[in-house]
Amino acid sequence: MATKKTTTPFVRTPAQQEADRLKRLERTQKRQQESSTSSSAPTTTSSASGGGHDFLDGFEQSIGLFGDSQVANGEAGQIFDYRQGVLQLHLANVAGGVVKFMSHYVWNAALVMAEYVEAGDLVDVRGKRVIEFGAGAALPGLLCVKRGAKFATLTDYPDPAIVQNLERNWFENLVESDQDKSARRIAGTPSFDTETYKEIVTPAPFVKGSRRDQEEQHVRCAVRGHAWGESVQDMLDCLSSSTESSETGTGEVTDSNEKRYDWILLADTLWVSDGHADLLKSCLAVLREDGQGKILVCCGLHTGYNTVQRFLALATSPLFGLQSRLVEIRRVPLWGETRSPDELRKESELLEEEDLEQFSVEDRNRTVLVYELWR
Repeated sequence: MATKKTTTPFVRTPAQQEADRLKRLERTQKRQQESSTSSSAPTTTSSASGGGHDFLDGFEQSIGLFGDSQVANGEAGQIFDYRQGVLQLHLANVAGGVVKFMSHYVWNAALVMAEYVEAGDLVDVRGKRVIEFGAGAALPGLLCVKRGAKFATLTDYPDPAIVQNLERNWFENLVESDQDKSARRIAGTPSFDTETYKEIVTPAPFVKGSRRDQEEQHVRCAVRGHAWGESVQDMLDCLSSSTESSETGTGEVTDSNEKRYDWILLADTLWVSDGHADLLKSCLAVLREDGQGKILVCCGLHTGYNTVQRFLALATSPLFGLQSRLVEIRRVPLWGETRSPDELRKESELLEEEDLEQFSVEDRNRTVLVYELWR
């Protein structure tokens, strides 16, 4: 008979917690001193990459809503540099009401999801159709295109500031040539001021067969505004031109799954419980129906474990009929972290879901849960 473990490996001793706090304070003071003595303009680029850059530096310009344990990276209106140029993402310059959607950050959950996409084992998007809901800056969705997805659709709430920022990231990372990008930056011209951007992105409404439609099919990626629970037809239509139809002798298309998505990506989309039902409604409306489609959910525990449990209970209820499994409990570094990434990963592997209820606020803010859902 298995015995219940009596230790909790995630607990830091008071001495270790104090050492971490002092190191974070030292880093903050050092950055403030450098900022006050430097005559150059401050950088507008955050980094989440390794390769000579301290991973923790990516948190230095993070939001300060959750104390020492930062859960999101970057600042509104700035550029987030993922892995030294693999993707350079504008963060929406939001104002007024749209700030409540928190689409102007790169959340830790999106960074963890990006790791799964790049690893390509559990989440193998090669030749697959992928859609991201609540995309924000669209790190995971754009990365899917880089990793060989057949088609990716990036969606977020249909507010102009949010959708236009998604379109800008789509254009600069997938459509604009390196030569044009270099020339534009030398001239100091924003992408949305170029004739190419105006020709491809600006025209509205969307027209089938237009230059915009042609570019979407060429780069295998589209951007759409979407309010959860509303019609998904325009997102399904994105796949029509890229689909290899299965036909009978009469020429009729018989496989409806060819016009649905293989993977749905949800990175930190659970924090509003009232939106769970509408989100699941949209997911099931676009997910293939043969049991081969998957939903990858990465959610920061700062959302609240009860909120996550409510979502999973609803998803697996008879109303939606999904199955789920916990893939990983991921621990992410804090400022001044004294443990290596390998040590943190080993610590994560020792955790069980029941441990989450014992977490302090700091522990919750540095934890990302990864789930897989399917029909």
